[in-house]
Amino acid sequence: MSDKSMSGPNGDQPPARLRAVDEAMRAVLIEELSPRLRGKLIQPGEPAYEERRAVWNAMVDKRPGLIAYCASTADVVAAVDAARRHRVDFSVRGGGHSVSGSALCDGGLTIDLGGMREVGVDPARRAVEADGGCLLADLDRATAPHGLVIPSGTVSTTGLGGLALGGGFGWLSRRFGLTCDNFRYLDVVLADGTVVRASSTSHPDLFWALRGGGGNYGVVTRFGLRAHPFGPNIRVGAALYRPRDAGAALREYARRLPEVSATVGWNVSLKRRMPPYPFVPPELVGERMMMLIAMWLGDDESPEGKREIERLNSTGHPCVTTTEVLPFAEGVQKMLDDEFRVGRRCYTKELHLGDLTDEAVDALLRFWAHMRMDGETALIHTGGAIGDVPEGASAFGNRRSPLWMVLDTHWSEAAQDAGNIGQLRRVADAVAATTETNAYVNMLNPDEADRVVEALGGEANHRALGRVKARYDPANLFRSNWNIVPLHDG
Repeated sequence: MSDKSMSGPNGDQPPARLRAVDEAMRAVLIEELSPRLRGKLIQPGEPAYEERRAVWNAMVDKRPGLIAYCASTADVVAAVDAARRHRVDFSVRGGGHSVSGSALCDGGLTIDLGGMREVGVDPARRAVEADGGCLLADLDRATAPHGLVIPSGTVSTTGLGGLALGGGFGWLSRRFGLTCDNFRYLDVVLADGTVVRASSTSHPDLFWALRGGGGNYGVVTRFGLRAHPFGPNIRVGAALYRPRDAGAALREYARRLPEVSATVGWNVSLKRRMPPYPFVPPELVGERMMMLIAMWLGDDESPEGKREIERLNSTGHPCVTTTEVLPFAEGVQKMLDDEFRVGRRCYTKELHLGDLTDEAVDALLRFWAHMRMDGETALIHTGGAIGDVPEGASAFGNRRSPLWMVLDTHWSEAAQDAGNIGQLRRVADAVAATTETNAYVNMLNPDEADRVVEALGGEANHRALGRVKARYDPANLFRSNWNIVPLHDG
């Protein structure tokens, strides 16, 4: 990450550089940590090293000097203590799903939470406790048998920590809010090695900052979460369109969107090659298609839900419409896993849109007609419960936009990088020129340091986050992230 990404909103100086883990420092860390860890230390050259340094985005090719594979909060404390004492550069890995690759520290110490994936459910209280290394699939597997959900993301291999600390959008957000809106408490290992529980009544400033401010303040080793009754099934409607009919349908979608209730999530996906989703006829798999997908976020047998899905499926002139009742945890939550699996070259462009203008529709359709990469151009229906949380009640900003545009794409060859990235940047710029936009910190690419303040809610919010940073990490040890520099007023 460049020094630019570490500078504050008013030109604060980047922090002093930390030490790399060279051969000599690796020996020191191994000697100190080996007796203290329940987990294990993984060195370059060991069989597990390549597996644990692999992250979702294959464009990221970092080689940590040492990986501390942690099995407990005490392991994390030991690793943070060692890094602080020796001024060693380090990162924290949860699921490794960040497009920016911040889970890894090139040449430093990676604190890997992969051995911490236990989930406990209290059905009577609708309360969930999840370790910091959990994947979304771990949450779903534990909550689904009780008819409960935690609103989270859309790919089950995503790590809970990275997703939730930056916000956490998903299929159920319009009904139940962001993942960070459902925190009850967080157990956090701070830079000085102490462990605190942050909640609305204990360290409330830290609790505020961790709901949207990312991994800037410590290592969250335990998430206390509020669960909601849901499922086990979900009603899904899909309308598929050939390119000639997509423009009219998109414009009708934009007109109808404001009237849709918060019990519906209604999204758009433009595919270069339509995947074999459960509701896609075999003859359309592999075709360039647009899909409007509507999800009823209530009882799957509700007559109102059936009518609403049918109504939305009638938008424009689809070539096929289908309605399915699918398992949520084992079906819809895993529907995108293969399409967005680990190991492809990934680049995203995203914007929170004030509205979907005719000019934006035209720009998206031009891009889609010549889209060279796999993945999708998506319009995600936001609002609902997301916007019910007052601005400023959490560090997550940009809650009022009705749509989130995501160009979530991937390819296999490095030779395609420059051309594909250039195409994605151009269409994002064209759409941004037509409407008010904001950013989402979890989706920023490594080259988007100039959007960090915007993604963290603007300058005032960013400065407030900097003040909290100064209280809990004054030396800015937690910096392998979209970094917030400590702001020491006065």
